[in-house]
Amino acid sequence: MRATHLVLAFVLLAGLAGCGKGPQGDTGPAGPPGLKGDVGPAGPPGPKGDAGPAGPAGARGDVGPAGPPGPKGDAGPAGPAGAKGDTGPAGPPSVRVVRSDCASGSCTVECREDEVLVTAYCGPKRIPALFSKERSASCGPPDTPLIAVCVAGTQ
Repeated sequence: MRATHLVLAFVLLAGLAGCGKGPQGDTGPAGPPGLKGDVGPAGPPGPKGDAGPAGPAGARGDVGPAGPPGPKGDAGPAGPAGAKGDTGPAGPPSVRVVRSDCASGSCTVECREDEVLVTAYCGPKRIPALFSKERSASCGPPDTPLIAVCVAGTQ
């Protein structure tokens, strides 16, 4: 029986060895579509598109806090002159010292109309001057210079 099996195996192998692929025929018609499969993973993002038109303006928001003050501006033009003010109070009395070297031969000094003659003397020895009027004093020719003190009083 062993021999019979061997012969049978040999015959089958020989038959199979002789079988080759024959010439390929024409492609048949497409079959019906299959069932839809599961969704695959997302692909990479595409290039950025052009901007669309602007939409309508939204409602106005609340007013924000004030910003810091700006730099100081240039001075404006001068305004018109104002009305003349009232006369102010009298100032302190002014003192004026008058000196005459008696070069013209006449040795007399006189205070202004709004002044009063306070004192006067003649020469370095301070000899008293002669008071001829309320606002004037004089010295003799050898007693020079003549020095007088005039004071403007308040009115």
